Amino acid sequence: MTSNARRRSARMLGLLLTASVCLIGCGDLLEVDNPGSITDDDIRNPESAPAWANGALSMAMDGWDAELVLVSAASDETTFVGPHGWWGELDRGNISDPGNAGLNGQFPSIASAQWMADETIELLTGFHDQGLLRDPSLVARVYLYGAVAYTAIADGLEDYAPSDRTVPGPPIGPENMVALYDQAVDYATRGLAIESDATLSRNLLALRARIQHSREVRDRIFPPPADLSGGGLVTSSGAVQDAMAVLTDDARDWRWTFEFAPNEVTSVMSAVLNCFPNMRFGDRYVRPTLNNLQAAEVILLDPIDRIPDPWLEAFIFELQEGASGNCNTAVLTVTSAREMHLIVAEDALARGDLDTFAEHVNLVREWGSLTPWATDSGVSARDLLIYERQSQLFLTGRRLADMYRFGITGDTWVPGSVAVLAPGTLLPISADEVDANCHLNPSLPC
Repeated sequence: MTSNARRRSARMLGLLLTASVCLIGCGDLLEVDNPGSITDDDIRNPESAPAWANGALSMAMDGWDAELVLVSAASDETTFVGPHGWWGELDRGNISDPGNAGLNGQFPSIASAQWMADETIELLTGFHDQGLLRDPSLVARVYLYGAVAYTAIADGLEDYAPSDRTVPGPPIGPENMVALYDQAVDYATRGLAIESDATLSRNLLALRARIQHSREVRDRIFPPPADLSGGGLVTSSGAVQDAMAVLTDDARDWRWTFEFAPNEVTSVMSAVLNCFPNMRFGDRYVRPTLNNLQAAEVILLDPIDRIPDPWLEAFIFELQEGASGNCNTAVLTVTSAREMHLIVAEDALARGDLDTFAEHVNLVREWGSLTPWATDSGVSARDLLIYERQSQLFLTGRRLADMYRFGITGDTWVPGSVAVLAPGTLLPISADEVDANCHLNPSLPC
């Protein structure tokens, strides 16, 4: 076996061992005399279904967080403060280097999340079809986690080569990456067809709305350069239909979050900001502390009231202070009621419907006790939408694509960087993955 193949094998073996440990630690699910000699059959039975679902959740969180830290580093949301220079390269807009150590470090988590989701979905749907599951909602859960994993890949990568354990797969091709959004929509749709509690159903529907919106955004920005026509705005009737259904069913100011904690699933995003600071919140958002490592105050001001947005201010200091003494702790938003309103508002603005735009953007502003927007506010509807997405969707993975499609240049991007020269550029397949995949590396036999 080549060294490249060993790296791939070790990655997938580690994934399987993680799943096995989860299964052993979840009660008397496995009746085996020697827990150190677990067979494939031991971990593939209906009694193990809850542990498989929890494993898929852990992997989805890990992969989602891995993609988030990379695209946030490349956007203006965070800025490099050292010492690991690979984060600085992303911060300067040099995001197309497959050898970037940050990308190589995070890529296995992104790929493992997709593999684990597919594996778990196949296993649990089989049990469900045979009537062997005590809790059918487990299938809806794993469909949700699969949709998260596929969406993260489609959001951040220019190309992807899915593999099955140690068996490498061919690259999808940049022109076909939108198919990952289609797969994510399919998973969310299948999850919605299974009877579940109200919160799970809401999260599936909200994620499907967000996926459909993101698919249109990707079509705007990739291949580069990004298409800035029409102000960069996108429309999606499917996204709006789902978002409105979510808002009708639950009109509260809710967030669906991933909660990271020590000894569970930890957050790389929190780690690079708080634990061994390589990044801090960006200069467009905060004034830093004297040591230049954290936020002293929020300086991104609401364009109408000229004060920091209450939600953004609360979130930044919650994330910063929540990690104090508990490294890698974070509560990060996957999607929210606020995002649903902004999806509807953008679609309305793109169609010239300012009344619907105002209705939905002002419901978001009402939650922050901010002055409602009106056509005579002195702020254009487009500028307000950009600001609301910048503040309300902070650290959710949306900002880099928004910067591209709205023609915003990062304040730390260097003039010769690919982000400046070819706005819309996304992360490549990592060099380690290329080295281990015969479909990407001609020197390897398939």
